[in-house]
Amino acid sequence: MTDVHGSNTCYRKFLNALKVYNVDVGILLGDLTGKVMVPLVEKAGGGWETTLMGTHTECAMQDELEKLKKTIEMMGYYWVHQTPEEFHTFKADPKKVDMLFKQLMLARLKEWIALADERLAGTSYKVYMAAGNDDHFEVDQVIEDSAAIVNCNNKNVPVGEHEMITFSWANPTPWNTPRERPDEELEPMLEELIAKVKDKSSAIFNFHAPPYGYALDLAPKLDENLIQAADQKIHVGSRAVAKMIEKYQPLIGLHGHIHESRGAQKAKRTLLINPGSEYSEGILKGAVIMLEKDKVKDYVFTSG
Repeated sequence: MTDVHGSNTCYRKFLNALKVYNVDVGILLGDLTGKVMVPLVEKAGGGWETTLMGTHTECAMQDELEKLKKTIEMMGYYWVHQTPEEFHTFKADPKKVDMLFKQLMLARLKEWIALADERLAGTSYKVYMAAGNDDHFEVDQVIEDSAAIVNCNNKNVPVGEHEMITFSWANPTPWNTPRERPDEELEPMLEELIAKVKDKSSAIFNFHAPPYGYALDLAPKLDENLIQAADQKIHVGSRAVAKMIEKYQPLIGLHGHIHESRGAQKAKRTLLINPGSEYSEGILKGAVIMLEKDKVKDYVFTSG
């Protein structure tokens, strides 16, 4: 699975899915952290208020507040208690907002890692996780500190009889995310990573960005105000990723990044898969893939 973007619900479902589907290996590829912070501001007469998804929301009772917090966490957002004075202070200082956001982001990720270390202790599951283009570089060390999860970013790791290499970067997006570069810069980075693979024909290319020009990289066209077109989609994937897949023809390519382009497609002998993402609804999108030494025996998309 991929692109959980801070959703507590999706992450917990991912851990549960290991047992439900009785898999050997779980892979969580990229964009682990959320994008939005929601201040829960104390009201002078009691209770709290906030704006969520453009709607003004008030909570008079503690149980209402707790329910709202769970909704915020399901959507992948981060909440913070603030007095009116604190709210206005932060609103006037973008640097303070950025610092607080990063603190909340890393705190949730550390909670996730602690939960995985507890749940996976003594089990046979092998779990790999990597950052995506949206994730700050501090994310890598948090994963690295896990006792149960392997940070597979920019490494060659064994998945049964297969070698899997993982690449977190993406080609440029309109949002100027932490891990994006032009394709001409991604290409030598990919070549260096692929050079670590001994048997490329049976390898897994676990690349966050999908290859350009395939069904897995179609996204709504954006206008100059970043408003999505309702009836027009364009290819937005990486040309460098496409070139590497077409050049080396691995057994399978695992991708994400483009939430709307859930699907599977062949690139010559390589099977490409994007499980898609509906993280903000708390829906876990995934794919269960059955591999043999020299072929993909079967695969099935999952949702729940």
